[in-house]
Amino acid sequence: MRKLILLLLVCTLCLTACGAEETTAPHTYEDLTIRIPVDYIELSDEEFAAELDFVFGLDPIAINGLREEKATFEAYGLEMDLERYGKLLIAANNVKTQLTQTDGIWNFSYTAGEMTYVVTLWETEEAFWTVQGYCPTEEYNKVKKDIWNILSSVTV
Repeated sequence: MRKLILLLLVCTLCLTACGAEETTAPHTYEDLTIRIPVDYIELSDEEFAAELDFVFGLDPIAINGLREEKATFEAYGLEMDLERYGKLLIAANNVKTQLTQTDGIWNFSYTAGEMTYVVTLWETEEAFWTVQGYCPTEEYNKVKKDIWNILSSVTV
């Protein structure tokens, strides 16, 4: 009887492992990796006003990332850490929000026009990264967990 139970358990584990499909795929850009759902489409940054390092989308969510070299700030004599960088972004974009940490990730969110944005900040040895997810405000409550799951998958 124990052998039969053990055999059934092993078969179940094998079938589960064989049938499990990856729902996300890693995408690496310079010194940052993000796991994007496999059904998202990679878009060209030519479709956007800013020069972005990556853009993915699946209606109604879009995810993008922008890398800024630390040397840019150093050239102006600015000492910058991740918290200061976040506060600078908020001030430069004139948005009414607060920089916070969630699960150890510096982030802020805001609404502009009909869109809601969730912005996460990442630091590597040579750069600061802004990785954000956004969607129409009317859809935000339905997809905010999906956006956060993608944004929090970043590794640097």
